[in-house]
Amino acid sequence: MRPRVGLILGGGAARGYAHLGILKRFEEENIPIDFIVGISMGAIIGAIYASGHNVDKLISDAKKINMLKFISLLDFKASRTGLVKGEKIEKYLRGYVKESFEELNIPLYIVATDIQTGKGVVFKEGDLIKAIRASISIPAFFEPVEYNGTKLVDGSIVDSEAIELAASLGADIIINCDVSSSIDMGFFERFFYSLANSEKVLPIKKYFNIKRPLPEIISITTTAIKLLKDNSNKNLEKMEGNKRVYTIKPNVDNIRWYRFDQAEKCINMGFEAADSIVARIKRELEM
Repeated sequence: MRPRVGLILGGGAARGYAHLGILKRFEEENIPIDFIVGISMGAIIGAIYASGHNVDKLISDAKKINMLKFISLLDFKASRTGLVKGEKIEKYLRGYVKESFEELNIPLYIVATDIQTGKGVVFKEGDLIKAIRASISIPAFFEPVEYNGTKLVDGSIVDSEAIELAASLGADIIINCDVSSSIDMGFFERFFYSLANSEKVLPIKKYFNIKRPLPEIISITTTAIKLLKDNSNKNLEKMEGNKRVYTIKPNVDNIRWYRFDQAEKCINMGFEAADSIVARIKRELEM
């Protein structure tokens, strides 16, 4: 019996297009995927791919998205918890993904973050769109998703939990596709600082220890930034018992999260990054 392969598609917004290049390279080499763990943009790509779409068609569609198309999918409506409702994106995704996890061709696990506990929440059944919507909810930008009495935001905040999840699901080989970048941390800190100043409250660094109640959108963003910083120091290159972890890190560090017009560049980088590791993975599969 061949080793069981778990594929982790991490978050990185527009940089997540690199996942399509990785999937394309895997298909060329007939590398099997037994299940996918999707986080943020990785949840979108994972859900679309697991719904049975041809990767070449997905690549073609991705290349057609420019900044105007991206902006057209954002239903701005500032509220106490976020600037974008996300209903337009949900409607767009319904044209690509199945309605439920149970209908997918490949088992999929989607990770979001419980902003109250700082822990990951894993979706594996039921409403697929709701799970995706939770996992892509960038704090302050998207309204959080209400779920079981708590609020869920972007799964990228806890993506360091993904390897442990994949190991618990029985993967012998874990392929971790990392499209994260520190370039966005400064962006969100500046964004939050502007937001904080507009509310005539204290600068961002003082929020981490402040005790008085904060406007909810600021409180959510502050917590998210702190969690991101705490989790960014965790080492994702590790062994889980006898389970081998391979990390694929496309060279997308300088792509801003909102540059959805850079799809072709990201896809090519994903393909190149996967190309450097497929031979090693194939050898593992043959052992």
